Amino acid sequence: MPSSQGLQAPLKNIRVLDLSRVFAMPFAAANLADLGAEVIKIDTCQTQFMDTTRTITGPFPGNKPGEYWWEQGGTFQNLNRGKRSLTLDLRSEESQKMIKDLVRVSDVVLENFTPRVMDRFGLDYESLRAYKPDLIMVSNTGYGHSGPWSNFGAMASALEPTHGTGAFMGYMEEGHDGLLSEGQVPNKMGNSYSDFLASWTALGSLMAALLHRAKTGRGQWIDLAMYQTGTTVIGAGLLDYSYNGRRTRRIGNRHLAWSPHGVYPCQGHDQWVAIAARDDSDWRAICHTIGQPELLSDPRLAYPIDRRQHQEELDEIISGWTRQRTPYQAMNTLQEAGVPAGAVLNAGQALVDRQYLDRGFFEVVHNPPEVDLRSKGYVGRAWKFSGSETGIKGPAPRLGEANNYVLGELLGVSSEIMDRLEEDWIIGNIPEGGAAPRQVPLDEQVDLGWIAEFDADYLEKLPPV
Repeated sequence: MPSSQGLQAPLKNIRVLDLSRVFAMPFAAANLADLGAEVIKIDTCQTQFMDTTRTITGPFPGNKPGEYWWEQGGTFQNLNRGKRSLTLDLRSEESQKMIKDLVRVSDVVLENFTPRVMDRFGLDYESLRAYKPDLIMVSNTGYGHSGPWSNFGAMASALEPTHGTGAFMGYMEEGHDGLLSEGQVPNKMGNSYSDFLASWTALGSLMAALLHRAKTGRGQWIDLAMYQTGTTVIGAGLLDYSYNGRRTRRIGNRHLAWSPHGVYPCQGHDQWVAIAARDDSDWRAICHTIGQPELLSDPRLAYPIDRRQHQEELDEIISGWTRQRTPYQAMNTLQEAGVPAGAVLNAGQALVDRQYLDRGFFEVVHNPPEVDLRSKGYVGRAWKFSGSETGIKGPAPRLGEANNYVLGELLGVSSEIMDRLEEDWIIGNIPEGGAAPRQVPLDEQVDLGWIAEFDADYLEKLPPV
């Protein structure tokens, strides 16, 4: 790939006001910052209204919130890297006016309040475009700005059942043997799945809006409903019902059409390799690779649908081969034979994986000493630009670090007014009230079943930064 030295960031000179909280839009805004945009996050000093990723979510270094706990949460750091922080109190008319003044000199606004909140503050799209006619605004809500559920609050965990993925994942529970079996309760997808779908949906639609503005000079409003982003990924299940009246069920690591297909145990504790045979060519390659060519003449296994019916027997045969190898050994051998296969990585393994490291996926962020955080690698982006400079521009902002820059330099607010605003706790760099969140000790989290395990020596195993 050509060197990015001397190249310009794709979104240089684009200014974004980030009024959002928690996951979806903050992560979208972080990626905009990675692309070169100046992102100003609207923070607050009022602890009760602060972004929960600053105050609750963590994770905190050593599982212990430090003296500057509101600056140390890993989730906040990752989702807000490269931004600036302006503290305001959106309940005050003065703060609302400052937002409108900022809109005049900005390009994009991101927000994820329910519709009635922005209307009440006078910060809805129609109000803001009066100050910036070509404004682009993304409003991310649970259910959109129309329909009977439009004013409902939302959180990803509660959204998943409503957009169908809970039932689509199926009713599975852990049995006494530790294996998943048919259960009674719909399962959630995992780590804020709906949030990150919304992040990437917002980025795609926003880029289209910026291109449209560049061509026409007109801005627009993007009404993004997380309720719908989830449903877009279960089209096959919806079509199956509309075609056949069938309700799909969770199939684990298997596939309805392809076989063999699954994850197989390898050498060591909880080590696995994923294998996915796409066609008869992959099937033949698997048989020869594992030293079982006689399987090719077994009439019971002639077609994928037949192999699917004998998956348990095949799994035992393939597992006999994979158990003699590490995940990487099994993956490399199968890949050399042309079979799609991949080592199943846990978090610790992913952080030292050669493919990630060679591609520079984890980007080192150096934190200022006043937040008491060591330098570390943060998750970057899955794509690389050959003709533009991209990358994490710095750590997440300290609370209110850009107050003087935004209010003084951009808006021309006098120092006397800023002193008054600070006295009224409208601006500032420490929370008003509140305390560090309580953390359950790691060994207790294991006992409670909250986490699988923890590694006390993890720092020694991480790549140097």
